[in-house]
Amino acid sequence: MKAVTTLEPEQTVGVLKQALQEVYGADAQLETWTSDAQFTEHGKRRVVRYDLQAQVAGLPNPQHCQWVGKYYEEEGQALLVASVLRIIGCNEAARAAGLVVPKVLSYYAPCHLLFLTYESGESVTTAIPGETEAILATMGRALAALHGMQITPPTTTSSATVLAELRWRVEDLSSWFAGEESNLRKAFAQLGDQAPKPPSPISFIHNDFGPANLLWRAGELIVLDFDKCARGDPALDLGNFLVQLRRRSICHPERFRDFAAARRALFEAYERWSSPDRGLGDRVTWYERAILLRKAHRLCLEGKNQGSDEGAQHIVDGHRLLTAFLEDSAPEGGSSLDTAGGFAPLLFESKASEAK
Repeated sequence: MKAVTTLEPEQTVGVLKQALQEVYGADAQLETWTSDAQFTEHGKRRVVRYDLQAQVAGLPNPQHCQWVGKYYEEEGQALLVASVLRIIGCNEAARAAGLVVPKVLSYYAPCHLLFLTYESGESVTTAIPGETEAILATMGRALAALHGMQITPPTTTSSATVLAELRWRVEDLSSWFAGEESNLRKAFAQLGDQAPKPPSPISFIHNDFGPANLLWRAGELIVLDFDKCARGDPALDLGNFLVQLRRRSICHPERFRDFAAARRALFEAYERWSSPDRGLGDRVTWYERAILLRKAHRLCLEGKNQGSDEGAQHIVDGHRLLTAFLEDSAPEGGSSLDTAGGFAPLLFESKASEAK
């Protein structure tokens, strides 16, 4: 069932009071509150951060609470995410690994509004250059714990799912980089021919495991946003994160220089804590290639839509990732993009994407 409304300002006090009493007991009193709906630039759902001052029975001083309220279109999805977070939060292996997720506080059914604890920390993107070894060791163990959990979301994903999602992107890229259309189509056909079969059994996966959803806090890895969680290949989560690191090494080498060493460190940590999987390395490599292509398209499309200096830089970065994808697909000779072959920065049209 879809929500027919969202929480209006005049309703906020009553709903916050109700949630506060669920957390602290019937005697809890809301004293003051503020909200911020612009605190994050990531994600597509409406998310609001609340700062509350509350008087709690038995405590001499007001309690300062920081919450996140997240709206969902479908009640089933809100309840699924709540269930997943509760299971992870109670998992001993997750705690031992330093894996932290937001705590579920309350659910307001009329708006499909899920209240969670607000988790603060440093972006993994900014923290990893200074604490590479510690972060990757924790991340490998945390991912192994996550993938080992007996959680069965209704959605499954696979290499076939990824390929289907890439096809329209390849059409866009072929029109934007006309001089490389032949090479790109050959590389994508090769990607399809080499698509790995899923492992047996498939695992619980985050399915959006990237820096936007990861924070680092004193030896703990905070993992956010399980909205896309699914059953699938653990290689997808590993590949997705590795592509984000590789993007930094390609586009900002001064900020992250040794991608190969970081990749090895993450693999070693993951394999140390997970069950043996002989085909994992090859499958991760395949997902890295596929996600690199997806990221190249996304950056170019963002640049087209922004139409600014920042947008132009997105196009340059997308061009670099596309070059890397083609070179990975042609290891003997590599590939050189011909940007004169039909690519006009900020002016090209996206026929396939605009039709979706």
